[in-house]
Amino acid sequence: MGIWSNYNVTLEFTAPLAASIPKTPDEVRAMLENRKPSEAAFAKMENPAAVPELAEQVEEEVGASEEAQRGWSTFKRDGQGIYFEARAVRAHIKDCSQILGQGTIDVRSLKSKVANRVYVQPERLRLYGAKGELITTPDGTETRMIHVLTRQGPRNDVKYIDYVSPPSIMRFQLQVLNDGVVTEDILKAIFEYGGIHGMGQERSQQFGQYKVRSLERE
Repeated sequence: MGIWSNYNVTLEFTAPLAASIPKTPDEVRAMLENRKPSEAAFAKMENPAAVPELAEQVEEEVGASEEAQRGWSTFKRDGQGIYFEARAVRAHIKDCSQILGQGTIDVRSLKSKVANRVYVQPERLRLYGAKGELITTPDGTETRMIHVLTRQGPRNDVKYIDYVSPPSIMRFQLQVLNDGVVTEDILKAIFEYGGIHGMGQERSQQFGQYKVRSLERE
C-alpha cells in the first residue's frame, strides 16, 4: 500500500457557483499583492514568480482588459472554456475543517492536519451541466450594489459576478495521506458541512451550495 489514498469526488451544485477573479489588470495586480507571501516565505520558495509575472499570466487567463468594468469578477479560461481552480476547492476544504475542528470533530488542530494531508487534482476543474455537457462560458452575471469605506468616507459601488447556474457538476480527485489521521468519515463530514456553507464567492447570498453525489475511495 502506498502513502496516498485516492478518492473520487462528484459534487452537484444546487445554487449558482460564483467567479472570483477580477477582469481589470489593476485589480488583478492588487489581488496578487494581497496574496503575496512574506519575504521570508518568498525567499524559501523554489523558482518563485514575481507579482508582475504572475499578473501577466492571470490577465491572460481571464482575458483582462483596461476597458473592462471595474468590480467585475470572472472565471479563468483556456482552450476548453472556463474552469474552477483546485486551489479554491482545497481552500474550501480547509475552511470547513477549521469550523468543524472547533468542537464538531474531536481532532486537535484539524485544519492543520487537513492542510498537510489533503490535496486536490487536477489543477483545472471543469463544470458540467445536468446532461453531462461541458460548460464553457458563464451562464450569467449578477449585479450587486455594495457599500464600501474609502479614505474619502463611505460610498456606494456596483460589483458584477459571473456565475454558473445550477445544477452543475464538478468532479475531482482527493489525494489523502494514508496515515489514518484524515479518515473517510472526516472527509464526508467536511463536505456535508461544506454543502451548506457554500464554495467560492458570495456565500452570504447562498451561492456555491452543493450536495455530494459520490465520494468513493479507489
